[in-house]
Amino acid sequence: AVHATRISLADDPKPAAAPGSLSLTFTLPSACLYEAAPVEMVILPGVDGIFGVMPNHVPTIAELKPGVVSIQETAGGPLTKYFVSGGFASIGDDSKLNVSTLMAAPVEDLDAEAVKQGLAQYTAAYAVATDDMVKSEAEIGVEVYQAMSYAISES
Repeated sequence: AVHATRISLADDPKPAAAPGSLSLTFTLPSACLYEAAPVEMVILPGVDGIFGVMPNHVPTIAELKPGVVSIQETAGGPLTKYFVSGGFASIGDDSKLNVSTLMAAPVEDLDAEAVKQGLAQYTAAYAVATDDMVKSEAEIGVEVYQAMSYAISES
């Protein structure tokens, strides 16, 4: 027998962020960079393009590509920038943004020379790869190092 259950999200009381505010939780497996922190805006590198999140953003789940997560903590304030290797972002109708990634580093900590060398190594590996798996791994390396190079040039 099949049983149907009706669940009404409107009846489920949940704490919302303060009206007109955005709450950010930004986590890695080993650390939490922001935990329910009030922020003004976050700019994310989605696989479908870069997009900004502000209070009252439409509920969304997005896959992130390698790139920069920019966080503006206060209106008119500076952007704090982290390079991420990819990940996921979700925002609910309660203006709570969750960003989860395997790796994040402040953009200012990226070593331009190391990035240049890494990009050259993966580009060379891609050019000579004959095995599909090796070629795919090199392609991912090129994508990540290109994104890091771009992040450094924009900072």
